[in-house]
Amino acid sequence: MKVCIAGKNNIAVDALEYLIEKKIMESNDVMIIPNKCVPEYDSWQKSLIQAARKYNIPIVKLEDLYTMEDLVFISLQYERIIKPDKFKSKKLYNLHFAPLPKYKGMYTSILPLINGEKTSGVTIHEIDETIDTGDIISQKFFEIDLQDTERDLYFKYLKYGFELFKETVSQLLSGEYTAIPQSNIDSTIAYERDLNYKGSEVDLKRTSFEIHNRIRAFIFEEFQLPEIRGYRIYKSVLTDKKKTAQMFVPNDSYIEITGIDGYVIKAYYRK
Repeated sequence: MKVCIAGKNNIAVDALEYLIEKKIMESNDVMIIPNKCVPEYDSWQKSLIQAARKYNIPIVKLEDLYTMEDLVFISLQYERIIKPDKFKSKKLYNLHFAPLPKYKGMYTSILPLINGEKTSGVTIHEIDETIDTGDIISQKFFEIDLQDTERDLYFKYLKYGFELFKETVSQLLSGEYTAIPQSNIDSTIAYERDLNYKGSEVDLKRTSFEIHNRIRAFIFEEFQLPEIRGYRIYKSVLTDKKKTAQMFVPNDSYIEITGIDGYVIKAYYRK
């Protein structure tokens, strides 16, 4: 049996290290395919390339896998769409950062916050011919805190995704599991065109809850911070304190913002 880990960041590295260090697989039976964005060395996330070099694991191309019959392919934030009909193996799996059938596709750390979700989850599913629609093998759910940002939610996906991987990997390797078709109810998908980071203005003529959700959904300091009237916001706190509706009052380190219902948001900004 050969295993290929394809993807990026902590989730891919943690999974790779787990396979090797727990002696689930020998290093000469494991391969990786890093995303194009993966750096040579660790940064704010672990580097899959650096981890592969540590264990002398080869880097391969997706096309190299098509003819392998005894292959287990595991996508962990992998960037390419997989076409199962090109593979001889049927053991093709994806760990998706969302509670499928909700939030297929992109922006899984943003849309749940914009929508005010109180929970999210991670899902391991079979890869089929379309995006994140394969039968579900296992899931794990967790709470979203009221003040969680996009970055906070992403790190929860990393944490609970790795836990789910550890719980499920033996089933993936053996192929002994029961997969459940996804429901058509609550099934959603987002494409790249559906959201514009730079053009995501915060509409202050909304409720405070909606404003807060929109702000925190774009707080991920390694990539971007939302701007409101020229202020770059790195933290948003929705309070239960009420003041005049539609306030916008800058202080030394934060802005007091209220929506149409008057609840105070403390939006902390970078000077």
